[in-house]
Amino acid sequence: MIIRKFAAVGIAASLLLGTSGCGFMSPIASIEVYAPSDGAQINLENVKVRNFIYLTNGNGGEALFGSIVNSGATATTFKIQYTDEASAKKREVAFSLLPGQKLDLGYNGNSALIIDLAGKAGQIANIFVIEANGTGKEIRVPIMDGTLAEYKELVASLPGSSSIEPSPEATEPAAEETDH
Repeated sequence: MIIRKFAAVGIAASLLLGTSGCGFMSPIASIEVYAPSDGAQINLENVKVRNFIYLTNGNGGEALFGSIVNSGATATTFKIQYTDEASAKKREVAFSLLPGQKLDLGYNGNSALIIDLAGKAGQIANIFVIEANGTGKEIRVPIMDGTLAEYKELVASLPGSSSIEPSPEATEPAAEETDH
């Protein structure tokens, strides 16, 4: 009799665990690291690069947008290295960051970084980011245009962008009907 009770409890426990086992085994999505936007991100020793995106208007107006955060307790330098599309030369842009400073490129009243990278909307541009005199990392930055509504205003602010909206196609007025 006791064996039957233990067997029944064992079967019930196995059914319960077997049918709800996927809840124990599925990964928790909220603890996975991901970029919450269209831009690219990367972490260096103390500097964090967030939401780097290269926007183009297709008329020669291009710029790098994103944020750079120094999470360290000391001031540091941050460099962006890239190959200039027009001259095919390697270029470098350096920034000085204070401890805890966040530098926005193209946001919060700051200008975007006007650089000339190769590529068209939908492609990826490779740039190299370096903190202080350490070793740097390559970051793959998406190239986008104003197709998405959230980037239209930013793309319109680029050099060579037209602020004039295209007019809708003219339609011929309908012919008036007359009674005969």
